[in-house]
Amino acid sequence: MFEQLMLGAIQGITEWIPVSSKACVIAAKIHFFKSGASLNELINYALFLHLGTFFAAIVYFRDDIKHILTAMTAPRNAAPEGKKILVFLCITTVLTALGQLLVNHVSALTHSMPHAKTALTSVIAALLIVAGFLQIKARGDGKRTPADLNIKDGVLLGLVQAAATLPGLSRAGTTMAALSFRNFDKEYTLKLSFLMSLPVIFIGNIVKNYHMLLTLGPEWIGVLAAFIVGILTIGTLMNFARRINFGVFLVFIGSILAIAVMTGALD
Repeated sequence: MFEQLMLGAIQGITEWIPVSSKACVIAAKIHFFKSGASLNELINYALFLHLGTFFAAIVYFRDDIKHILTAMTAPRNAAPEGKKILVFLCITTVLTALGQLLVNHVSALTHSMPHAKTALTSVIAALLIVAGFLQIKARGDGKRTPADLNIKDGVLLGLVQAAATLPGLSRAGTTMAALSFRNFDKEYTLKLSFLMSLPVIFIGNIVKNYHMLLTLGPEWIGVLAAFIVGILTIGTLMNFARRINFGVFLVFIGSILAIAVMTGALD
């Protein structure tokens, strides 16, 4: 039980910050709990723990989820913003799924080229820091909201999210960087980044972890821990982002990612 609680807590914290929560969970399971599971089993387990933060995000963004569901079930009664987010999520989910087919092949290269992952992660950190300094220089944050979403945004972010599924890369950091460069308001940058992950996590677990979904195994303790810790930490992150210039926030999370690269924390 202790192992599940600890791994769930790691997932609940790292899901919202610009490091790979999957890599952190796998590393902890191997190095601290001496797991002998195969890499594929470890990846599937880490994906299963994402259900905890999946439900945490649903609770936290429940009003946005309600608007999206209304756009799906009663489009005539839906707000225009809800419809645009729904279309955006459909595009990003489909492209992430299709991109995953290519990423699966590229993933093999990251194992045979140990510096490839570090280089890609360094680029993401640099993009976050550059985006942050540009916003600080402009003395303001992005201006776009979900009402401004278009097909180009969906295509770009779908491809970015697909690329972020490479082992060790931060999905949150990568998508936040892309949304910032697309000039989205700071709150919506965070919100859209997290909403984008929900369909992918849900579908991914149905495809890869249906056996765990149908049984009450000890893994559910980890999911519960990830949910509780996720609820607590996502609120902290969102409040922190609201209170400061978002450019400063982007430089902050980009620096965290850069430090993780330099210290080898992602290995």
